[in-house]
Amino acid sequence: MASEFSCCEEFFLVEGTRTTYQLGCDLIWEIGSRGSGWILKIPKGTKFDISVPRPLEWLQSPHDRRVLLGAAVHDELLLRGQHVIFAAAEFYRALRARRTPVARAWMLFFSTLAWTSARRALFSGKDRLNGSAGGSC
Repeated sequence: MASEFSCCEEFFLVEGTRTTYQLGCDLIWEIGSRGSGWILKIPKGTKFDISVPRPLEWLQSPHDRRVLLGAAVHDELLLRGQHVIFAAAEFYRALRARRTPVARAWMLFFSTLAWTSARRALFSGKDRLNGSAGGSC
């Protein structure tokens, strides 16, 4: 069973930005599955970004309210040091909790995973799984 969000529907575009949103309430998300007991609380005022490459905005609007809370969960998990695969998986689960169709949720999962992984590889040089720049065991 999928987790559910708290009743947080208050999120808004930050003035002067194109794709940065801010939560207007605390966002509660249960990681893994309903009943897992692993609660992610994202406090009111937290800013998050919905990164859709401009050439692909015809396919996925960065202002689609169905995906914005999933983006908040994804970004918060990354900020807390979780691996990109884990964050993308919770993004997928959040999309499904907001009734995004399965095929579309999978497409967004894979594109988010690829985009986030590529950006991290290009700009940080670190493998977030083991905290190193790579190499042998």
